[in-house]
This record gives sequence, C-alpha cells and structure tokens, in this order.
Amino acid sequence: MKVDQQSDSANANSGIDRKRRRLIQATGGALAAGLTLPFSASVIGESLEFDRREIDVLQRAMKGTVVPRGTPVYEPWRRSMAWNYRKFGRYPDVIVQAESEQDVVATINFARRNRLPIKTRTGGHSWSGCYMRDSGILLDLSRFQSVEIDPAARTAIIGAGVLGRDLATRLGNVGLAFPTAHCGMVPLSGFLLGGGLGLNCAVWGGMSVFNIQAIDVVTADGQFRHASADENPDLFWAARGAGPGLFFTVTRFYLRCYALPGAITTDTYILPYSELLATVALMEELGPDMNPAVEMLTVVVPATPELARKCSTEECERVVVLSAIAFADSPAEAKSMLAPIRRHPLTRNSLEKILDRPSPFEVLYQDNEGPFPQRRARADNIYTNRAVDAARVLSRHMPAAPSPGNTPVILYHGEHKFRDAAYSATGRFYFAGYAQWDDAADDLANQAWLRKLYDEMQPFASGFYINEFDRETRSAQTQQCFAKRDWQRLQDLRRQYDPNGVFHDFLKV
Repeated sequence: MKVDQQSDSANANSGIDRKRRRLIQATGGALAAGLTLPFSASVIGESLEFDRREIDVLQRAMKGTVVPRGTPVYEPWRRSMAWNYRKFGRYPDVIVQAESEQDVVATINFARRNRLPIKTRTGGHSWSGCYMRDSGILLDLSRFQSVEIDPAARTAIIGAGVLGRDLATRLGNVGLAFPTAHCGMVPLSGFLLGGGLGLNCAVWGGMSVFNIQAIDVVTADGQFRHASADENPDLFWAARGAGPGLFFTVTRFYLRCYALPGAITTDTYILPYSELLATVALMEELGPDMNPAVEMLTVVVPATPELARKCSTEECERVVVLSAIAFADSPAEAKSMLAPIRRHPLTRNSLEKILDRPSPFEVLYQDNEGPFPQRRARADNIYTNRAVDAARVLSRHMPAAPSPGNTPVILYHGEHKFRDAAYSATGRFYFAGYAQWDDAADDLANQAWLRKLYDEMQPFASGFYINEFDRETRSAQTQQCFAKRDWQRLQDLRRQYDPNGVFHDFLKV
C-alpha cells in the first residue's frame, strides 16, 4: 500500500523551517516565499538580448512564475534564492519558479530557443551558490514537494524540492528512514546529486546517492525521460554524483529506504582544544573496528564560560566535541556499540560528557543545525587517509580564525568501494571547514583564512566532496572532485546530450 501523497504544488511551503522563514521575511515576504505574482512585460529591463515577447509566451505556457531581470520584484526573488546571507553577486537574466514538469519542459525549450544557458536550483543550500550565474535562466524547483511512500517495498518517490526533515518525518511515521543530510533544512536533490554524505550512510549505501534507484529528468532537447541502471543508464550514471555539473534537470527521485532504528543513541564528550589531535587519533584508532553503524564526528566550537573555567590549559577559547551516534535497534545494543569509546582513556577525562542520549532524527538535525546559524558563510573540504597530519594543520590555523563561528567538522567515514557512478571521491576521514561571520566587511578575511587552511591541507587530500568544495576560489580544481576517468566520461556525456550548451557547466569564477 502506498501512503502519504502530495501534489507537486500542494503544501509547497510545509517544509520551510524557522530559519528559512526568517530569510523569507528579510527578503521580500510573499515574493521570496515563491507565491505567484502578476507579470507585466512592460517593465522588463532593456538589457535583455532576446525578444521581450518571448517572456510573455513563456509565462502564458506555465503554471509557475517568470521573473525577468529589470522588473521591480526581481531583486527580492534573486535574494530569496540563496540560503547564504552573502547572496552572491551574480544575476541571472530570468528566474523561473516551476510548478510542474510541463513548466520545466517549457523553460528548457525557451532556454534553448533563446540561447540562454540554464541552471537548476531546488533549495539554495549551496555554500558557493553554484546555481546562481551571471547570465541565462535560474530554474527553481522548490515547489516540487510530492512524497509517495511504499512501506512494504521500503521505497519513496519524491519531488526535487523535498527537504530532508520533511522526508524523515514522513518516513518515520511508517517506521522507515533514509540517509538525509545532517541538517534537516537541506533539500534532498542537490545533496543527493553531489553524492550525499548523509546520516548513517556508511551502512545505508556508502553514500546517500547510491540509494537512488531511478530518476525522472528533462534533457536539453526538452524531452522527459526516466533513467535507471537499465533505462537511459548514462543519465543515471551522471546523476549519481555529477552535482552542479549536470546537463539535465532532475524532477523526481525513486529512493531505497531502510528500517528506522529503534534506539538511535548519542554519546557526547567535550574535551579541551589541546586534545584535538588526540581526539582525531582516537577516531583513527577505533574507527576500523567499530560497528559501522556508529558515526563518529568531531567539531571544534567556542567554549562556554563554564567550560573555559574547567580547562586546565591556556587554550580555553575553544573546545573539542566528540559525538558518537549509534544507529541501534535497542538501548542495550547501542550501549554495546558505543562501549569502545566509553572505555578509552581520553574520553574518561572529558570536561563534560552526555551518555545514552536518545537521538531521533529531529534531535540529530537540531544538534547539527545549532552550530550553523544562517549567516555569511563559505565552506571547503578534503577527504583524507592521513587524519592526524590534516588535524595538525587545522590545529595551527584555528587560533587565527577571524570569526568565532568558523567551525571545522571531522567525520570518520571508513573504507568504501563505490559502484560505477560519477561520484568517485574516497577517504577514511572527511575534513570540512565552515567559515561563518556576520559583517560583509569581514568577507575577504574569512575567505583568505579558509583558503590558506585548505591550501596547506592539499598534500594530505585523497579526494574532495563536490557539494562542499569551495567552487568560488577553487573552480579551476573542480575536476579533482572526480576520478580522472569519471571526469572524462562526464565531459563526453555532456557533449553527447547537450552539444549546444543549454545547461551551464560547473561554476567558473
């Protein structure tokens, strides 16, 4: 029996969380929320090179909304497209918010006819704003909110705009789960298409992208196609990992789901910043023998006054937080899975510890969203098999961070051999750096700090995760996010399926 159905446009704003609502309020209210507005061709900017009558034709062919540059509502719409408060200084010629797959077909045909390169956006949760370009069309699919679950088959069919939190809630109601992003506000589409380093993904697919069983797409010729391992396999191969370099638009995902663990449990240890290297060494020591359903991650955050007073060293501005999450079926199983970390000498000397904490998906989302409030932000990353060496670089740079919000995350991912797909980055550890600040005057200082940090980490990198790769300052290195053979195949497929460049390629700055 299939349950929990929605149309693509119904309840389209149901997944917008409090943070996104604040963004909407700050950037134009109903305009930014994506509500349909009246359109007038008389106020289109004269700078557009194509026939303005074409805009009227496109709007009449659509249920959705067409917002050309030069109209009074353009800038609130443009700003609402970005989760990042930097908003990115790039200005597409036209923003189109689609309501249906027919709208997607009409927009792609319009783009091809008018030689306007197109880029797709679902939720705007890109650190680099890879979907925001200085020309062409920005196609917004955030209204694609359909969810259809088959509990018996353990599958879900979702629209491209569904948020991780929304899917987890609906799946949880029928005893199922999916490896969404660690922050519930992240839309599934871009997350999956770039690989998807998700919750418990070490067990659930290796990477979340490998739980895609099929997709529905619209290609550069305006044709609607279904793709899977057996049908249009080249498109299916590219969709599993090409991320912002895709040369088609995905409108729907067919996903494999899993039984919801009965006792997801977290142990948290807070240690002095001076123990950063020792904490990473613990992860490296215990990781290979731990149950793979235990996710270990370390975060460096500012110390509270209470924690600073407990430090016995001078380095008390920051603390190291080690979290171990057991995706277990019972409290007893969780305790057994987490025991090796509890017994370790390092954790016995923690400043504070919280053990046996029940951690359903919503709790995990809140834990991960807390350190990342919406503000001006950048990100970069490496995968590495030399975690302690990379941690030494990190430990040298953290004291010089220009913002206390600059938060590194270290995740033990383990060894994986992935299936044939565009996604091909590997490494036992994932080192992500998230620079966050509030004042635009601090943009360059934080950019320079993050760039220098990851420049020094390059010798220890075994790969890069395209979703959090700094494509603004490292766009020339984008191909390093892929194995050489996979990068070449991706370029060959682009030439085959989009010979006239209807879709923008990877962001080049």
